[in-house]
Amino acid sequence: MKTILENISKLKLFVYILFSMLYSLQGLLTSFLIQIAGEIDVNNTQMVLTFGLGGVLLFIFVYACMYINNILVRAIIEDFNVLISKKAIENFYQKRLNYTSEELNSFLTQDIPMFWQEYLVPLIVYPIYVLSILASVSYLLIQNIQVGLLFTIGGFLMIIPQFIFNKMLQKRGEELSTARVNSMTSITDFTKGIDTIRSNQASKQFSSHVLDEIKNTEKKQYRYFTSHNLVMFWTGPLKGIGLVVPLMIGLFFIKSTSITLTTLLAMMTASMNLISPLQQLLEGTSSLQSAKFIRDKMVFILKMRNNDDEEIEIKTSKEKLRIYGRNLSKSFEAKLIFERLFLDIPFGKKILLTGASGSGKSTLFKILSGEDTEFSGNLYFENEKGTCYEPSYNKVSLIHQKPYIFNGSLRDNLTLFQEISDSNLRDVLQKVNLLEEMGNNLETQLNGQNLSGGQMMKLEIARCLLRLKPILLVDEVTASLDDMNAQEIRALIYSQNCTIIEIAHKFTEDNYDDIIRIEDYKSSVPNH
Repeated sequence: MKTILENISKLKLFVYILFSMLYSLQGLLTSFLIQIAGEIDVNNTQMVLTFGLGGVLLFIFVYACMYINNILVRAIIEDFNVLISKKAIENFYQKRLNYTSEELNSFLTQDIPMFWQEYLVPLIVYPIYVLSILASVSYLLIQNIQVGLLFTIGGFLMIIPQFIFNKMLQKRGEELSTARVNSMTSITDFTKGIDTIRSNQASKQFSSHVLDEIKNTEKKQYRYFTSHNLVMFWTGPLKGIGLVVPLMIGLFFIKSTSITLTTLLAMMTASMNLISPLQQLLEGTSSLQSAKFIRDKMVFILKMRNNDDEEIEIKTSKEKLRIYGRNLSKSFEAKLIFERLFLDIPFGKKILLTGASGSGKSTLFKILSGEDTEFSGNLYFENEKGTCYEPSYNKVSLIHQKPYIFNGSLRDNLTLFQEISDSNLRDVLQKVNLLEEMGNNLETQLNGQNLSGGQMMKLEIARCLLRLKPILLVDEVTASLDDMNAQEIRALIYSQNCTIIEIAHKFTEDNYDDIIRIEDYKSSVPNH
């Protein structure tokens, strides 16, 4: 809880608690009005009108406090949701958050809304419930200690069913939550894996499995509803006892004390106003307990550090870098990927990287780009002045074999929401011969289905040229292209003033300055 509160605006929280104190009086407002009404001279028109106007103004004031409270709660939740989303996205990008893309999507779209509904809101509104209860009890005891105590006991009597069945409700709630997750998972698997299901002729069985999960969710929903309804049923008789018995005893007190019938009715109303905040308090406590798992996920991410100082280069780099690698070795578990790999690549060279599928070519790319740091040996980049850099995307560009096309405009697909001028975008599109094909319109909407393979690759190259670094990694970019498109794409790539390392199965050796064959580094003897 401490970590959660540390990430909530102290000012907003203070103002919220202040208005909560005022709003907590709303439960007593009717009681005050009833008590005051008993003292009014009905023959005095001015007094009646003043009472009516004052009553309306009191209601306006109290509900204005409620309005401000609700806005503050939503503002606090908004700030928190943005903060936790930002931390999750940044740590996912920086590979400190060990989530798959599906898990990140689930966290952002399901876990966060569930957290503020089941944990953050109950936590924040706690003060209102507590203050409302204290205000009602104080009012009752001030009016008459004996009768006030009876009405207080009567009010608390009404929450006995909630208290008795609390563990059962909590258990049923947890069962429902688990069933919902399982149901959602099965539905997601069904929709995303439908091609696999069809090809394996398992549609009927898998559909039956999904339906079973849905049925189980509905069953758990029914069990939770009936349990909650049972609580409401027992509340009725106890409410009758808790209100009528103190009222009956209070009627006897009228004869022997200064208490009036009006005051007695006002006290009964105050007692009735006890039940709602008491129930909310119990339900909030139960919700906080059942949301422990999701709370722990939030706390874990909140405690993660961010690289706020990390600079992202958008402009192209004209720095000339030499690549040095000594005794580079990489293993995955017990499997040797490559061993004692030697690299000495001057700036501007074109290098071909070959090897069988799974031989380690993509792994070497990950090492060169800084994505994979779990290797032995030395690897660094050195400029003409002798300054050395560790491998990272600050010095390395990568053209992917299968570029991802985002749903959105051509401009957004190029900028990726970075600040790049339209003139630069048009220049680079002209260089890759894509501007006219896109109708000279940066607002052209793309979805991954309205581009050919060659156009996708041109778009990927355009992205790269906008952020070109001294070292360019090219991953099988012509594998799925026809000869004409392949030649055009290669010509575009080779024309760049940078070091090029290309993975390719179809190639002409004369196009390259050197060839690195990964299979040469499966033994303990280096080639160089």
